[in-house]
Amino acid sequence: MPLRIEQPTTLYTIDEARKVIGVSQPTLWKAVRDGKLPAIKYGHYVLIAEQDLLRWKNECYRADMARRRKTTNVKQKRPKRKSNAN
Repeated sequence: MPLRIEQPTTLYTIDEARKVIGVSQPTLWKAVRDGKLPAIKYGHYVLIAEQDLLRWKNECYRADMARRRKTTNVKQKRPKRKSNAN
């Protein structure tokens, strides 16, 4: 069955998409799994339309990173370990 797309668009594989927008593969796979990033499965390829990729980066990716930074900025101090040096 041929892949038919109504409007001409650029499609990226996960590996190509990560290079284009500069995020990791696991981040992209998680977005696809969670339904935040629309993707097309064609054979063993997962393809992402360029406009969907850019929309996801602008709307969702930055919001997720801001949430992560808020939780990781509150670091707890670790107690110092005593050395066992003689």
